[in-house]
Amino acid sequence: MSLDLIITLLAMAACLGLAVFANYKAAQPWDDMKPKKVPWKFIMIMAGFGVFLAVVHLVNLAGIETGPENSPFGF
Repeated sequence: MSLDLIITLLAMAACLGLAVFANYKAAQPWDDMKPKKVPWKFIMIMAGFGVFLAVVHLVNLAGIETGPENSPFGF
């Protein structure tokens, strides 16, 4: 296994774990009198985006070229 693949898989696992934890924390009830100090929903969305980027990187490591120049629609 190449180092790029290992690092990408570790980053994807970390982002996935963070997204699951943030989902758990965002679902917890809170006191309406005190605001939340950490925006867990935003963290969950950003971690999900990190997982998406890791999947795209894994596809590129597999040899499938991505990007606008390889789009079938020419965008």
